[in-house]
Amino acid sequence: MKLHWLNPVNSLAGRIFIWFWLVLILTVSSTLFLSRQLLEDTKIHRLPNNIVTQLQQQMKQFQRAESVDKLLRYLKRQQNPRWVVVDLAQNQVLTPDALPRNFDQNWLFELNQLNRPRLLRHNNMHLAGPFMLEIGEQTLALYQQRNMPSQPWWSLRGLSEPILVLLLLLTSAAASFILAISISKPLRELVQQNLLFASGKLDSRVPRLAKRKDELGQLGRSFNTMAERISALLHNQQRLMRDISHELRSPLARAQLVLGLTERQQDLQQLPRLKNELERLDVMLDELLTYSRLDAGQYQLDIHACDLVALTEDVLHLNQVDADAKQQQLRYVGPEQLWLQADSRLLGRAIENILRNALKYSPEQSTIECSISAQASSVTLTIRDHGSGIPAEQLDKIFLPFYRISDSRTSTTGGTGLGLAIVAQIIRQHQGEVVASLPSGAGLQVSVTLPLTQQPPTAKTDEHETT
Repeated sequence: MKLHWLNPVNSLAGRIFIWFWLVLILTVSSTLFLSRQLLEDTKIHRLPNNIVTQLQQQMKQFQRAESVDKLLRYLKRQQNPRWVVVDLAQNQVLTPDALPRNFDQNWLFELNQLNRPRLLRHNNMHLAGPFMLEIGEQTLALYQQRNMPSQPWWSLRGLSEPILVLLLLLTSAAASFILAISISKPLRELVQQNLLFASGKLDSRVPRLAKRKDELGQLGRSFNTMAERISALLHNQQRLMRDISHELRSPLARAQLVLGLTERQQDLQQLPRLKNELERLDVMLDELLTYSRLDAGQYQLDIHACDLVALTEDVLHLNQVDADAKQQQLRYVGPEQLWLQADSRLLGRAIENILRNALKYSPEQSTIECSISAQASSVTLTIRDHGSGIPAEQLDKIFLPFYRISDSRTSTTGGTGLGLAIVAQIIRQHQGEVVASLPSGAGLQVSVTLPLTQQPPTAKTDEHETT
């Protein structure tokens, strides 16, 4: 298990979840912060005696006012400190301009009921009072106002509510925009490269998207893998068409040459050669049709229980004549019986193609070894020749159509270049695996591994030769 999947940042769903939760937390936190900022912070404290005494001394100068209007004109000329005047008889603030815009005047009316002055703190403003003053028949309550130091630049109290809501919306929109860009930008890159690939630019890839560790990265890597496979498939098809054209041109050219000689010389001795070329062309077309149907997955398998040992021995017996012509020995080592589910006709053709390839490239008086071994859930069939072998770096390429290793393995040996390619397709259709290897000594070894759908019966190992 890869631990990096436990990190939610590596998952697109986790990133979306985290982003939306961050936006939600930011919104809630901002709301709480704004509510505390905008909440009216008003408190009443005891006013120290020394301040009461000082303010009472200042009140003496107001007692000389002849009327309330003159008092108000006098107080208006004073900028600092400012005084708030309340008419107790009518509960009316006579100097409303001295109070903040959002101040609740009911606080003053409540303070008027107290028997001694208090200190009222409202946000960054202090009010000390009330101090009673009688002018004529009117009784006034005076409060001295002093402002606290100005709020810092980041304080939101001075902003209006619409502006604060607008800032909150802009912050949420910015976070959502970043999220949208982080998702849409790589998708746009993928769409662009997809269109380029569809237009014929087969080298189109999404390297930056493939580096991501979330679902978008998986999508990018899947696109790159798909593009690589399609590109390889198209290149293989182009190469296959070139090889087919070359392989078919040779027997056709020879057949035309034979026909020309026959017409010119009026001699029928060339007809057997013409027949051989046409038969070779027919075999090649048959194998080409078989390979194309297998490669396209259009070959319907007839799966049934078959004895792999009996099938292999039949193939060895049918090819004994070709082995005798080169004084070669066919040796089988394995159980006497082994059942599995397979298409016996196709599987027999795959075994025969491997065997005929070994017979073709093995020297005279050599031994072709065929062995079968069963494991718990699979069975392996191995055919080894003692020929010249092939370079190690070309082992995987011999299963490609029309691929030839060297000058010794050319069409002059009688092969069509499709035998082992058909083997690979047949084994793939059976959910198996075929590999080539170089055993110790000389020769080439081809191993076919097939799955076992049922437990093979226990049988003793038998070894015999056919000469």
